[in-house]
Amino acid sequence: MTFQREGSLARAMSALLEGEIPQGFDWPDEKEAYAWRMIRWESDMPLDEAQLAALQAALEQAMKPIGICASRPDPEGDGVTAMLCLTRFPAHLPRKMALWLCAHALMEEAGVSLEQEGLFMVGEEFADPLDFAAHSGGLMEVSDWWAQASPIPGQEARLHRTHLQTIIKRRQYTALGGYVTRALRGAQEPGRICFAFVPLVLEAVWSQHAELSLRSLTAELNLHDMARRPRDTLMAWLASLPPILRQSPAAGLSAPIDRVIASIQTDCSLPYSQQNLSRSLGLTPAYFCRLFHEKTGQHFSAFLTRTRMEKAQSLLGDGSGRTLSEISAACGYPNKSYFCQVFKKYTGMTPGEYEQRCLDGNA
Repeated sequence: MTFQREGSLARAMSALLEGEIPQGFDWPDEKEAYAWRMIRWESDMPLDEAQLAALQAALEQAMKPIGICASRPDPEGDGVTAMLCLTRFPAHLPRKMALWLCAHALMEEAGVSLEQEGLFMVGEEFADPLDFAAHSGGLMEVSDWWAQASPIPGQEARLHRTHLQTIIKRRQYTALGGYVTRALRGAQEPGRICFAFVPLVLEAVWSQHAELSLRSLTAELNLHDMARRPRDTLMAWLASLPPILRQSPAAGLSAPIDRVIASIQTDCSLPYSQQNLSRSLGLTPAYFCRLFHEKTGQHFSAFLTRTRMEKAQSLLGDGSGRTLSEISAACGYPNKSYFCQVFKKYTGMTPGEYEQRCLDGNA
């Protein structure tokens, strides 16, 4: 398929998202669509224009392995809604597993390059693109969606994940293939179960090797071969993992993260960037993100925003008479308008409303 054809279909999808296509529109037919799906990225805090543009580009790039994606940002700047035209993998289950991988690729990219965490939401597949409005509600967070979409029931999946984690924790990496082979031996439909083991193995790896990126772990996983020969492709992929895992450190680095946390809590006005912080600590951005979450239970951007908003609330309520520009700068937001956006998203009130409430409470 040529780039022009892909662009034509993507433009038509974008127009539909904007409500510009009348009933009876003749869709470009250069590429067969197996199904359509609404997907969405929701961030905890508003994104600026550059971040929104980068997120839209990342979304379209992340979804390429399974189809063509067109997206539009929310007016509030805290999310992007997209429609995915599924033009790869006729079989339903391979599409689901591929979508799980694409969702995590997007989340990793957003967390690292955009310095913004968020939720990836997934809708059900539908047949008619003009019927997208009926499917825009009821989206599910990707982990909840996968719990239902996976052919391995939840309790059984948790048991497999625990066994895989134990193997990796003991650094018995070559035993991964043997364990999965035994698990498939007792399955009624081993071909289907193969697809569910890819996320289970990745989650088990990340529990012990948070620094490894999805891209590095799946470099030898061919999704098209997986759709044709699931067992053989899965075993070949598992055999490719031991060299990657052996080169990875066994434990995280907590002391440098402690210093970052202390610095943010001491002075949140500094222009913190996880890219710069990870570089200064000699860590990859992805590893820094996972270590920070492991230490604090929050992603870096969420922790930084919470710390800054708590300081903003303290400054607005202390009756010192600081201007909004001064408070914004003291909390690490040179742009006063953006500070107001974030504050309202975080508290449900504008800075002025919050300050007046504090004054009324002290009267």
